[in-house]
Amino acid sequence: MSQELRVEFKMVVAGRRPAPQPKADPTTRTERRRQDRAARRARNLALAYYIDKLVRSGEVADLAAVARLCGVSRARVSKIVSLLDAAGAELDTATKSHLKISHLS
Repeated sequence: MSQELRVEFKMVVAGRRPAPQPKADPTTRTERRRQDRAARRARNLALAYYIDKLVRSGEVADLAAVARLCGVSRARVSKIVSLLDAAGAELDTATKSHLKISHLS
């Protein structure tokens, strides 16, 4: 009496790419990209506030010192810190629109 024996396994072959995954719905990919961008901007804004706190407290002399400590260019640090100006403008706009709405109530 013979019995059938079946063995399944996955084998990784060096130098070969894994099988491609099925592509997600385009709207799902667009939404994920939007969420990723928002998360990245939030992290950079938090970093900007932290850098600003370091400079204001005197722990770091200036933005050039922050760039040297982090191992990035001064331009990159300036770009991140410039998010504070944009965030302040957005906050002012949101506050003003809120005040106008609450004033009408």
